[in-house]
Amino acid sequence: MKNRFYMKEFQYHNGECYVTFNIVDLNELKNEISVAITREGKISVVTYPLLSDENGYYFEYGCEYTKLAVDDFKEVSE
Repeated sequence: MKNRFYMKEFQYHNGECYVTFNIVDLNELKNEISVAITREGKISVVTYPLLSDENGYYFEYGCEYTKLAVDDFKEVSE
């Protein structure tokens, strides 16, 4: 079964450049989210703890622990 979040995308400006996130896997049982991160032409895949609050799922990115909500990710249009 295809993950309903698979490859959804979100762009975030960190004050210096745009960073693009694509969801590779979201595992609610393990409370983990794996994202492909594209920044300045480099791509890496990182797994973060999947957290939740009254607004839904999110993970924290960067040294400032920026909260990125899963619901902000959108389908990639072709």
